[in-house]
Amino acid sequence: MPEIIAFKSRPEARAEENLEAFIKMCRTELTVFGSSLDWNAVTWPKVQTFAKLGVITRKPDTDEVMDKDFIQFAKAYFRYQQGHKPTGSRNEGRALRALESALLQVNGSGHISDVSMVVLDEAIKLGAEYYSKGVSYHCGRELERLANFISAHKLTARDVSNWSSPIRRPEDTVRTGAAAKKNREKKLPNEMALNALTEIFSNNPDNERDIFTTSVFALLMSAPSRISEVLSLPVDCEHIEKDRKGIERYGLRFCSGKGYGGDIKWIPTEMVGIAKQAVARAKALSENARKLAAYIETYPAAFYRHSDCPRVADDTPLTMEQAAQALGLNHGVRRDAQTSLFGRKLATKDSVHTLNSLWLHTLERLPEQFPWFDKEKGIKYSGALFVLNKAQLHTSKATMPVELFKPTNNFFNNDLSPRESLTEYPHKSIFDRHGCYDEHGNRLKMTSHQARHLLNTIAQRGGLSNLEIAKWSGRADVNQNRVYNHMTEFEMIAKAEQLDPDRQLFGPTGEASKNIPVTSLEFNSLEQAPVHITEYGFCVHDYTMSPCEKYRDCINCSEHVCIKGDTQKLERIKGRLAKTERLFALAKQAMEEGDMGADRWYQYHEKTVNRLRELVSIMENRELEDGAQVRLRGNDFSQLRRVAEKKSLELSLEKSGTKLSEQKILSEMVNSLGGKLG
Repeated sequence: MPEIIAFKSRPEARAEENLEAFIKMCRTELTVFGSSLDWNAVTWPKVQTFAKLGVITRKPDTDEVMDKDFIQFAKAYFRYQQGHKPTGSRNEGRALRALESALLQVNGSGHISDVSMVVLDEAIKLGAEYYSKGVSYHCGRELERLANFISAHKLTARDVSNWSSPIRRPEDTVRTGAAAKKNREKKLPNEMALNALTEIFSNNPDNERDIFTTSVFALLMSAPSRISEVLSLPVDCEHIEKDRKGIERYGLRFCSGKGYGGDIKWIPTEMVGIAKQAVARAKALSENARKLAAYIETYPAAFYRHSDCPRVADDTPLTMEQAAQALGLNHGVRRDAQTSLFGRKLATKDSVHTLNSLWLHTLERLPEQFPWFDKEKGIKYSGALFVLNKAQLHTSKATMPVELFKPTNNFFNNDLSPRESLTEYPHKSIFDRHGCYDEHGNRLKMTSHQARHLLNTIAQRGGLSNLEIAKWSGRADVNQNRVYNHMTEFEMIAKAEQLDPDRQLFGPTGEASKNIPVTSLEFNSLEQAPVHITEYGFCVHDYTMSPCEKYRDCINCSEHVCIKGDTQKLERIKGRLAKTERLFALAKQAMEEGDMGADRWYQYHEKTVNRLRELVSIMENRELEDGAQVRLRGNDFSQLRRVAEKKSLELSLEKSGTKLSEQKILSEMVNSLGGKLG
């Protein structure tokens, strides 16, 4: 870990003096992002680009770089905060961009000492314009943090510590309607993709890329984790201990991201076998790479003699074929060896290379920060569960036994999604390799984060507390649970009913007015749905599910019910028919005269007239007894149907003694993953 150095301002010094001292300390004394960091560079590779608000390129033009009076502070603040509290999101960069833009707009210069309440207000306004709601919220929080910092360390002439962002945390995800359904489908994994991955895992694949992808996926399904957390697991991640009842419990030792710290994530009993099998496969997959890493740590001066290494002395001149063979390159014929060496920018001649010279070449290609696989978490390459050899999972290249490879988030996700942009050399995902497609023949896809969303939703369904879910997920902020909760509107209401059985949100509405020609029993027979009196009959739409989508258009709604024998409402229906027929005639005339938009009104009134005529005909039919419920069918959305189906399912589950618990759902998952493996 880089040494953490706290900045101490001088109370008696001016803001400019403290600012100068702060920048100097961050530039010369801090080692965050490496001691060799090029301070003057506009882009710090894989870290941050100090460009203006709205600039997305990593190579900004001169006019796109932050103001010269601001950029030095921006670099110092960013390095300082990331050293004290490193985060993957790095919201400091977003806040700094917004603040720089605001300073230039308000003051005409980027001096941080000129920050004021007005500047901060403008900064959050600009942030809200450029960023999404969620990002704007975090930008505002970071601006609050920045304001407190510069005030506490006297880097500004004004005290702005009391400034607060007006942007509140985005509201909970909407769970009703088409938008909610689309959002759930986006956040949760496709069922067919999920089943395909579990089947591949259960079939014990031979292909190393399949082993890697399915093993990582199985661990993602064992506990709600980020992909970066799984890929950073140590090889000794398994942890077993007895609970209070003396029962052995199995968990994985994670070091979580986003500030939560390290912890044991306990694996549900039904998933223990899957997790053990996944860890065992990952260990076997990474064994050679871990041996190589351990060798380099112990014997950095001598060539690693892998199983296919030429059996010659370290200083013996090698042929081109032997040199390529030593590096693990293609060496079947002389031409292949020559091409392989050329691709590595090595001399393509005999007797110019030795194992010693090739080893120096190899050491120069060690991964960044070697021997640390994840320095912050204290994991070396020799102790990483998912360390690999270079090209080990490549479909056409040979594995390089003397080079290491650290799988990234993108490396894993690329195997779950087709890359349609690659047309010349099509990319094949794991689904493509196994011929798995959806019911329409489309290519399947998935993301690593969808598994985390799914497990969190299952935990919500199972009744885990928010604190338990946050702890299980490695989440520092309990409030973030709601972002991962994708229970449907039906599940939410059913859960509320379980908490208060006497307060039914589904069911009869009670006694109806005595002058209505229908009994309470008949009312309650309306599929146990709510009932609302309307101008023409009754509406059975449940407003706990969603608002009315056909406001004041009851006639064209399939959730509307009329009662045969209610003469008063029949007269209203006839009156509506007469008015609509006049409107229909006017719309027809306007359409014939070529009025713009008249065709749409014609179609609407034609549909309404036909439904009204049909309704009047049924209501006046003498063969139909009074009190009969009349509801015209339609192709519109019916909330009642969904409610009835949901309630029916719940009743059937209750009768069979089945509960939608976490254990049951996880049990179904393990079955799809191949049963109790290991």
